[in-house]
Amino acid sequence: MINKRFLNNQNYFLLVIFLFSLSINQYYGNRGIFPIESTAFFDTSYRILQGDVPFKDFWIVSGVFIDYVQAVFFWLFGLNFQVYIFHASLINGLISIMTFLFLINLQIEKNYSFIYAILFSVLAYTTSGTLYVDNHASLLCVAAFYSFIFGITNRKKKNFFLVPIFIGVAFLTKSAPTI
Repeated sequence: MINKRFLNNQNYFLLVIFLFSLSINQYYGNRGIFPIESTAFFDTSYRILQGDVPFKDFWIVSGVFIDYVQAVFFWLFGLNFQVYIFHASLINGLISIMTFLFLINLQIEKNYSFIYAILFSVLAYTTSGTLYVDNHASLLCVAAFYSFIFGITNRKKKNFFLVPIFIGVAFLTKSAPTI
């Protein structure tokens, strides 16, 4: 039997949100290639692993951040489509956890915050399931917004320090949604 105190623990909520976010995005990422999706980052990340340099050896249509991070994922976990989807799923999980913590920070009851974070995870990256530059940049901007509000409500300078980092990374991902 599960202890009620365990179910009310915030760490339990975080774990469930993270695992659900990973799982749902993995599911939608494995449904197949659709017109909204792109394997462009798969190709460019592979080329980076081969020693090619973006803009020098080949052309990319957006910022270089996703390409280099995906190259690191390939280097760590191997070159396959599941690793490609895992990158998007990891972002989905992290932004969903941030959403939960943001809602808790706004003093919304834990159960409601949990439900809203789960619903957010269904909408965040699952529209494409794979890496999609607009989703990535927009979610990084959402993370910057969360960090800014955390800084105001908690009066912690480290949160304000994270805002330009999130915005800078979002800009290096794709400038249009960031601006």
